[in-house]
Amino acid sequence: MRRPLQALACLGSLAALSFPVPATADTAVSSGAAGAAGASGSAACRVVAAKPLLDAKGMIRGTATRSGCGDRTRLRVRITKVTPGLDRVVKSGSRVLANGTITAGLRCVRTPARYYVLAVEESGRTSRSRTVGLSCARVTPPTTGGASTVEDAVVALTNKARAGNGCRPLTHDPKLHLAAERHSAAMVAQGFFDHTAPDGTDPGDRIRAAGFTPIRTWGENIAMGQRTAAQVVQGWLDSPGHRANIMNCSFTHIGVGHAAKGPYWTQDFAAH
Repeated sequence: MRRPLQALACLGSLAALSFPVPATADTAVSSGAAGAAGASGSAACRVVAAKPLLDAKGMIRGTATRSGCGDRTRLRVRITKVTPGLDRVVKSGSRVLANGTITAGLRCVRTPARYYVLAVEESGRTSRSRTVGLSCARVTPPTTGGASTVEDAVVALTNKARAGNGCRPLTHDPKLHLAAERHSAAMVAQGFFDHTAPDGTDPGDRIRAAGFTPIRTWGENIAMGQRTAAQVVQGWLDSPGHRANIMNCSFTHIGVGHAAKGPYWTQDFAAH
């Protein structure tokens, strides 16, 4: 019986994210892969506001990115709270730059509220993120222990496969481990199997929220039903999309999260 796997690959800068999907459905029993690739050639100048999210410390973070630009200007990021009447800017920040990312943050409150992020540059371009509901009551406390034996076994088998491709071994990073562990636990608790959680967060959001920043590139493999580390790694290696993540020499760090019920598996890859 074949077990469902999925993969999500991100290659390139945070400023130009896209998500190519395979010819087969991403939720197919065989495998799926998707990725974020850097724009080729000269990209048009643009400003992007990322949706606000909660980090591991209970801070609401809002991010604005400017990319593909040749001039310098002041870029502002504004975390905005939806309120009756006029919405209210609750935190802002700015920096003069040509291309790059700026972030503003504020302490969350236990009362749920809805927020969005505005990115505004002096030369006129603006961007507004999706509105999301946030409350610090939703922050998952960090785990107190390190990786389990089976999670470390997945890392060891992954590095063994990479060595055959001439790639350096990945470091099992505590922050990526936290991001992967949370996602596997969430898939169990909320009954879904996908890279995008029901609240709209994707792997990049989860990796940032766990504190792994800055991020130059990231990727994710997920699987369900494999009973051992050897089974799940072999399943990923047998799938072109998942194998591409494992054999990507640009990744330097990895986090593996295993949930016994299912079982559910998550591999998060990244590099600063």
